[in-house]
Amino acid sequence: MDFITQPLVIGLVENAPLILAAIGFALIYRLTGLINVAYAETITLGAYFGMWLNTAFGLDFYVVVLPAGLLAGAISVATYLLVFRPARQRDVGVLEMIIISFGLSILLRHGLQFVFGYPTRFYDVPPPDTIYVLGVGVTSFRLLAVASVAALALLLYLFIQRSSYGLKIRALAGDEDLAKVSGIRPLAVTVLIWFLAGIAGGLAGAFLGVGSSVAPLLGWREFLFILMVVLVGGTWGLGGVILVGMAASVALAAMALQFDQILYAQLVLIVAFVIILKVRGMRLTETAKV
Repeated sequence: MDFITQPLVIGLVENAPLILAAIGFALIYRLTGLINVAYAETITLGAYFGMWLNTAFGLDFYVVVLPAGLLAGAISVATYLLVFRPARQRDVGVLEMIIISFGLSILLRHGLQFVFGYPTRFYDVPPPDTIYVLGVGVTSFRLLAVASVAALALLLYLFIQRSSYGLKIRALAGDEDLAKVSGIRPLAVTVLIWFLAGIAGGLAGAFLGVGSSVAPLLGWREFLFILMVVLVGGTWGLGGVILVGMAASVALAAMALQFDQILYAQLVLIVAFVIILKVRGMRLTETAKV
């Protein structure tokens, strides 16, 4: 049973932060249709904020993880209000918005390097406890990340599907003009979404950072996986993003164990994602012709 349990546990535990980040990215993508490349830096910011609070003030990781997410959420809102909202008010096109987000990503990355320096940084934490799940040893930090993904996914589902604000979010994502006529304030709802997305990205960054190291390219290295998961799973909502993220994580772990090289596993997964998107695009084209 090791060939089943090992990829299952390793994939879900190791990539839980990426699924968390994908949930946040999907919120912005579904609401605005924007492929926000700068979201990679939101993840990196969460890692740096957590590391700074941990090393500068001597706070335990379990204490700094939530403030790190909140700070990343605040930066996410600031980027929307100062960059993306003004661009949208000027009717900037989709491609131009992506280019703007790419430029913002570079600016934030170099800003982090200016403030924290170029060397790789580490959290000052004691060795985490090792807990065995189905015979596979995992760290307590990673298990906390898994619990956070489950808790946040449940809370977001209940919030979006059952709350009045969730109804406004769905209405705004469906038809902004109709939402305005219905009395919904797009700015308040949009700011809330960017804040929640930033928190998710910041928490993901903190979990990634404490599990390895903190570097300016931390979020950028994981962005392609997050983007592909959202593009493939986003059609079915947040539930689809979570399920595709879980399936991709398990598949990635299984191939990495088989090939003994994570690079080969990543290449195979990317090709699979591209094929799925291509087939879906062809089906949509055929449906439109009919």
